Amino acid sequence: MSLLGIDVGTTGCKSAAFSVNGQLIASSYEEYNIVSEKPGFAELNSVEVWEKIKKTIKSVAIKTTLDPIKALSISSLGEAVVPVTKQREILYNSILGIDSRGEEFIQSFFSKISEKEVYEINGNIPGVFCTMPKISWLRKYKPEIYHNADYFLLWADFVCFMLGAKPVTNYSLANRTLLFDINKCDWSDKFISLMDLDATKFAPTIQSGIQIGKISKEISDELFLPEDVAIISGGHDQCCAALGSGIFESNVAMYGMGTFICVVPVFPSLPDLQTMRQNKLHIEHHVVPDLFVTFLYNLTGGSLIKWYRDTFAANVNEQLKEKNESAYDVLFKEIPEEISDIIVIPRFGPTGAPDFFPNPAGSISNLSLDHTRGDILKAMLEGITFYFKANLPIVEKQGIKIDLLTATGGGATSETWLQITADILNKPVIKNKVTEAGTLGAALLGGVGHKIFSSINEGISKMVHRDLVFYPNEAKVIAYEKKFEQYNKVYLFLR
Repeated sequence: MSLLGIDVGTTGCKSAAFSVNGQLIASSYEEYNIVSEKPGFAELNSVEVWEKIKKTIKSVAIKTTLDPIKALSISSLGEAVVPVTKQREILYNSILGIDSRGEEFIQSFFSKISEKEVYEINGNIPGVFCTMPKISWLRKYKPEIYHNADYFLLWADFVCFMLGAKPVTNYSLANRTLLFDINKCDWSDKFISLMDLDATKFAPTIQSGIQIGKISKEISDELFLPEDVAIISGGHDQCCAALGSGIFESNVAMYGMGTFICVVPVFPSLPDLQTMRQNKLHIEHHVVPDLFVTFLYNLTGGSLIKWYRDTFAANVNEQLKEKNESAYDVLFKEIPEEISDIIVIPRFGPTGAPDFFPNPAGSISNLSLDHTRGDILKAMLEGITFYFKANLPIVEKQGIKIDLLTATGGGATSETWLQITADILNKPVIKNKVTEAGTLGAALLGGVGHKIFSSINEGISKMVHRDLVFYPNEAKVIAYEKKFEQYNKVYLFLR
């Protein structure tokens, strides 16, 4: 018996089957490109992505005949929706949150309602990245798509629907639309009415981890899945990754070390909304009932390290790629033990909460001819971590205490990076045996929703296993405090 977790991201999708003890049985990954027909446009080809998702599911299903899949769930990117008909026909590409379209509708929205009232209802800092302005853009500029769509489904819910489930929208993704009432756990009639949208085009909302159907016969035959596979409502990728990290209680936060870095603390009740809004912090339902999360994130993270690899070590990367080896292994071995005197300000892309800098303005300073490639890489890792050292106190002032961090994503495979994180943040950092926590979290949801586990707690105890703990080095903590002062001076200068 196995559980299937599916993770749909901005540039790729992954399916992974796990035993009920959390052991990876099989996985498959497919990449796709962002479509940009005009400057400022950023879409996913919905049909192509759906085909790639099915390809990964089929690949895993074929490898699990001895451990047949019993249930599945989906983790996905936020904000982007797919317009579909009741007959499961895909009508248009999926407009991403990074797409610039829709600013006029944000302005129109705030001509009718205050930001304070919006936050009290929705718990999010509104922006053009939200779903509402994208759907409003479709209504005005692609009216045939808007009118023909029976539902606008976010990606995790879209995949469930295409596999045979009833149309629903899970709470965690509904939070990302700017059309959801976080207090009532349902769509906001007021917001939908203000933007003159059709409420029937938004599927009923539901908690993550609830069975919403079974695989259709057609999908079962096409993807080699058992006919009785249960489909369980999924959630926002950051929330699923937090669950897959074993985080379902206060004082612990996920430290997502992927394409961008995201810190996700969990808390049991809504904090003071006024101070959360003033500090530009989002609030969102966790995929675990009766819990909430917030986010600190920076789009500079793994993307900066990838840029470094491709720019500073292009030849190494190409040579090792031919041998099916990783250039990262070589580059991280070049990192010196000493703390770098280079200062890196990690604004090489937009930043999210709580800074919300829209334009790239990164910097690398204090370079000299004595510095090596390894010095620069270490300074980048330090700069990324300093960004969160500066902002974690903002979260903790809300009463959301963070005593330790659990690392996930590609960066979590680097013990060097994890130790730097522990030393700078002065908090223990946990590395679990499974660091790709998004698919594991989705699979765990599947097990809970199908009653294989009696509770979230049991699911975590069975499937999430700690590997290593990186404790702060006292001498490094003191040294990094001094470097953090230098970092702050440069950061403030560049603001």
